[in-house]
Amino acid sequence: MARYFMVTVPRGHCGNGHESDIKFAFKCANMIEAMDRAKRMPSVKHTRGILQAREIQLEEYNEFIKISAYERYQQEAPWFNNKKRRC
Repeated sequence: MARYFMVTVPRGHCGNGHESDIKFAFKCANMIEAMDRAKRMPSVKHTRGILQAREIQLEEYNEFIKISAYERYQQEAPWFNNKKRRC
């Protein structure tokens, strides 16, 4: 039976010494598999640990996957479009 998980990991590509968090939702058999998949996602700092992982309900999963995690990251970060600052 599949379960649904929300995993928060540090995002790279923000400049030297900078990072921010990004969330991914996964449909997996267990939390370990979800965390492994999150570590392999593009733009994630692969040498850092998982910041948070939790089980979520199907409704929250369906709502979250309507928008790509990368697009959501750009919408939630008010400084993202500021050309003067890098993360």
